[in-house]
Amino acid sequence: MLYVVCRIGDDAYALPATAVDKVLPYAVLKPLPGAVRGLVGVLNYQGQSVPVVDLGLLFQGVYTPEAFGSRIVLCQVPGLRSGRVGILVGCVDGVSAISEDSFISPGATADPCLGEVSPVGGSFIQRIELPSVLPDNVLESLDWYEAGEVA
Repeated sequence: MLYVVCRIGDDAYALPATAVDKVLPYAVLKPLPGAVRGLVGVLNYQGQSVPVVDLGLLFQGVYTPEAFGSRIVLCQVPGLRSGRVGILVGCVDGVSAISEDSFISPGATADPCLGEVSPVGGSFIQRIELPSVLPDNVLESLDWYEAGEVA
């Protein structure tokens, strides 16, 4: 399966390529004063408001720097009125084919939103899936609707 491999600090994560619409360079975001931790603003993407979540803040407690290599990964999230969310990451390494058979349990209890790991070199890539990677309080703060409700 194809994955978009991104970095948050020194750690590598894999987003299923089927969920990724585009990878954008860092852009100025409209801040959301009083927003829940992790939700860093909204992006004007082709006239549409797209909420942006900082995975560095969620996973490591540190804001992703506004740097040349920082990226916003636009992902499809069924159940959001906007249909997508932006995921702010330190950089994107590219698209990699990773065998489903290579993913194994991390061997310890971790945040349930993070999936299995795949060994790569001397380290691991950890699989994440949307929307489960977004904490409940972030999902609740987004323009979320229940399945079956008219958008």
